[in-house]
Amino acid sequence: MTLALLDRLQACHEELIGALDGPDAAAVEASVARIRDAVDELRAAGGDVLNDPGNKSRAEHIAKLAEAARVRVNFLTDLTRQRGDALDAARGREAAALYGRDGSRGR
Repeated sequence: MTLALLDRLQACHEELIGALDGPDAAAVEASVARIRDAVDELRAAGGDVLNDPGNKSRAEHIAKLAEAARVRVNFLTDLTRQRGDALDAARGREAAALYGRDGSRGR
């Protein structure tokens, strides 16, 4: 059971990476929802998933996929910010203040 859940989680991460590389925002949202469901299922299955050395190496691989997705998100966030700044400059306006992770205003 756990191996099937790890397979599903891996497939979901691979799907998310593909969606992040594509033009469809709805595909990204759907992929994120499937990851959330897969993680919830894995948690609900209980037990120590990492007891089996094979599961541990699979989990490490999935963590690398998650990191690859995170890097893409950061890249896309930066690209979006640059485009927004370019639009602001083209309109002769100062760049809009954005909110930080802590909720404070600023860049």
